Amino acid sequence: MSYGKRRELYEGVINEIRLFNRHLYVVPSMPEDGDPAEFYRAIINDPRGLPYSEGVVVKYKDSINKWFKVKANDTFDVKVVRCIEGTGKFAGSLGAMVVEGPSGVQSEIGSFQLSDDQRRWIWKHRDLLSGQVAEVRAMNVNESGAIRAGVFVRFHPSKSEQALLTYSESLAGSTDPNESRAMMFRLKNSTRRN
Repeated sequence: MSYGKRRELYEGVINEIRLFNRHLYVVPSMPEDGDPAEFYRAIINDPRGLPYSEGVVVKYKDSINKWFKVKANDTFDVKVVRCIEGTGKFAGSLGAMVVEGPSGVQSEIGSFQLSDDQRRWIWKHRDLLSGQVAEVRAMNVNESGAIRAGVFVRFHPSKSEQALLTYSESLAGSTDPNESRAMMFRLKNSTRRN
């Protein structure tokens, strides 16, 4: 179907849903001669607030399949409180992480930019991770102070001993504490000298 037809169907469905749920809205289309940056700012700053204004879906002009979603998000430094084991495919590995955000409120993060091996590694070393500083990408922080739609990105490289240990293990080619901690000690000493 053409975009115009799909748009017509989308608007019809949302208008029907709004008979029962007034929280859903039809997001406007950008005018042909519109400025994409201004359009995006208008969407994310809409007074109706999130989730209406979580972002926009962009389509390259004259393209059939090149669509992408742009969301407003930021990164936050959070303290890891505890790790929660996954279920199903993620049993025996990291499933979620409870973190303490900038305001001191705890949130659960269930999305990760991690491979399955990294999830298993974090779960195996979960006792070492308590109190470590992690970087989380999030849509926003709610009024309560909870992180909304958080995604674990990494352990903060300059604020977390764990990030340095992980880097040391990759350089040492081993998770053996004698080898990786020795590498970490060499790294720390080399940065002190420089």
